[in-house]
Amino acid sequence: MNQKKITALTGSGQTQPETSPNDIGDKDLANLVPVIVGQIGGRDNNVVSAKALHAALDIGRDFSTWFAERVEEYGFVRGVDYFTDDDMAVAWLMNDQYSPVSGKNKGRGRPQKDYFPNIATAKELAMVERNEQGRAVRRYFIRCEEELIRSAPEIAARLRQQLRARITAANLYKPMCAALESARAEQGKETQGHHYSTESNMIAKMVLGGLTARQWAQVNGVQGEPRDSMNADQLEHLAYLESTNITLIEMGMDYYRRKSELIRLSQRWLAKRVGGAE
Repeated sequence: MNQKKITALTGSGQTQPETSPNDIGDKDLANLVPVIVGQIGGRDNNVVSAKALHAALDIGRDFSTWFAERVEEYGFVRGVDYFTDDDMAVAWLMNDQYSPVSGKNKGRGRPQKDYFPNIATAKELAMVERNEQGRAVRRYFIRCEEELIRSAPEIAARLRQQLRARITAANLYKPMCAALESARAEQGKETQGHHYSTESNMIAKMVLGGLTARQWAQVNGVQGEPRDSMNADQLEHLAYLESTNITLIEMGMDYYRRKSELIRLSQRWLAKRVGGAE
């Protein structure tokens, strides 16, 4: 997976919320579990060190066993909900015992493998511990998210746009498949799985520079559903073409005529988007 170097939110223009030392005894959560920025599935995410989280939760169980059991129990997916320090040479910036150059503890040999869950996953990990530490850590993560929204509204706006585009694209895929199935039924033809994938790949290639969604995910190191990692422009382009394709199918156009028309309309859509950005 192609990961960006992570940087701490504190000291980099991002404001960390204040935390009370009484949240978990005398512990300062902002120092114990700092929120940092990394990439999961090709997108920037706020993440934390699972080892730091494990220590703050005071679980009393072996770290690796605890995390592996939680991943299996709650279905967390590597590359979607978390990444590991195998995915990149992670420098845990808040721990000066870790060498970002060699990837080894200074004077201690190779460090124990760490994992970096996103904030949503970290909140769930804290919540399921069902203890005072877990509740305090979860509240801390919520405050971190609220502070990020206040201090970086443009990031929050971009995420909302991406979410709206993702939902729109999801809402159009099934109707497109239904329109295709109905049109083929009227012609006395049975619709099989490869017919749907051919339709989907045709549109994806127009959006993703000639690559299918699966190929694009492989090139970009994306795991899980490719659409979850597409940006808002790609998703809006995809939704536009799927919506248009439904109309063309219902008009009775065959695959090759639809493809030609969609290519033309796709180029016009892109030209308008570029022109509007200037």
